[in-house]
Amino acid sequence: MISPRNPSRIRKLQPVSRRCAGLANLIKALGFTAIIFLCPAHGAEIDNPPPFTITEQQALKLFFERNIDLILAHYDIESGVAQQIIAAALPNPSAQADFNEINSMIWTKQISPNSRVSWAQGSFPSWGLRIEQMIITAGKRTLRIEGSELGTQGLEYDLRNTVRTLSNAVRHAYYALLLAQKSAELAQSNLERYRKIVNANKIRLDVGDIAGYDYTRIEVESLQAESDVDTTEAEFKRAQAELLLLMGWPEHAIDIQATGQWPESAGDGIGLKPQNELIKQALDKRPDLAASKIRVAQAEKNRELAKRMVIPDITLIGYYLKDPGNFYVSSGGVGFKLDLPLFYRQEGEIAASMTELNKARVFIQQSEQNIHADVINAQASWKSAEAITHSFEQSVLQRIEARRKAVEFAYRKGATGFLELLDAVRTYKEMMQEYYNALGDRSNAWADLIMATGQEVH
Repeated sequence: MISPRNPSRIRKLQPVSRRCAGLANLIKALGFTAIIFLCPAHGAEIDNPPPFTITEQQALKLFFERNIDLILAHYDIESGVAQQIIAAALPNPSAQADFNEINSMIWTKQISPNSRVSWAQGSFPSWGLRIEQMIITAGKRTLRIEGSELGTQGLEYDLRNTVRTLSNAVRHAYYALLLAQKSAELAQSNLERYRKIVNANKIRLDVGDIAGYDYTRIEVESLQAESDVDTTEAEFKRAQAELLLLMGWPEHAIDIQATGQWPESAGDGIGLKPQNELIKQALDKRPDLAASKIRVAQAEKNRELAKRMVIPDITLIGYYLKDPGNFYVSSGGVGFKLDLPLFYRQEGEIAASMTELNKARVFIQQSEQNIHADVINAQASWKSAEAITHSFEQSVLQRIEARRKAVEFAYRKGATGFLELLDAVRTYKEMMQEYYNALGDRSNAWADLIMATGQEVH
């Protein structure tokens, strides 16, 4: 306890107590500021919602539900069904009615051989009714019905082919998003590692342990790492937009992240099958080839229809006439009419239909050749990507990780220079990026192989 008899000591301690009080107030202010910054505001939660995580299967589900191209393809099928209704329709009969008025008439009656009496009868109406009905001959209506049914089947196969190609695009977009995420995480981790190196070497620079030129080299590497973060972030946004476009831009899903894993290394067993077996499977399952075959059958129906169009359709006619001005007041009859194929016998339509049939047959050959090429290229790409990925996983990843850790430990102990450290960090980052690229290439090759063989994976 300070005695009142020592006023000098009290005067000496008073500035110290004031300084302590000021320090306490500063600590309180800093604490309050920290609370403000650390506690998220309610408005911030609304403006920055958490990212929407999505798996590959969820992405495909949204694609099937919301993709505009698929919706348009469904409308094409509805148009085909409408064409079937049109082809099956029977011609409607036509009716014609005429009404006329006969002027005042004078009727004369013979009373005797030498005399007769005449008197006015007034005006009398006359009317007539005519009905016509076309009869389609030579089975042309049946051919139109069968051709339109085949056309609708072709549109259904077109829809399946659209699903095949666009679902592959969805998988590619999903793997691109996953690759962009991995690249962004790698770039951020690399930047944090460089920041630690910069902070550690700043202390060494201050004590004169390293030269300023060496420290500048480290700062340049750190700036390059920051640039890599910006680049990967831009690529990540681009990959997000591409996948969202294919999924029809779901609500509240602007910021999405991929949560699934890369496809299994065995490629679902498809890549390990013999090439001939894969080609046979593709020839049996590919909807584009099935659509080409359907259109050959449709072209054959159209060619036969063009030949039968030479046979004219017959129009049956029936009429009734009520005419008081004629000798026979009531009359009626039936008849028919048709076009005589004397000068033109559908030669142009027959030639055009034959051309379309030949083109459809060539499209089958083209589809088969494309299938062979697609399967061979897809399997070769998958095997190459699988071999590269396997090499990374078996040896490269362990070696580059062990080297980076060893060089970092040696640098902390002063057993190696900063150039070796920068080289190890840079090599690790580059090789990890190559590994992620290899995983992306293998995943895309797997998706291409699925598409090439026509296998439906849900």
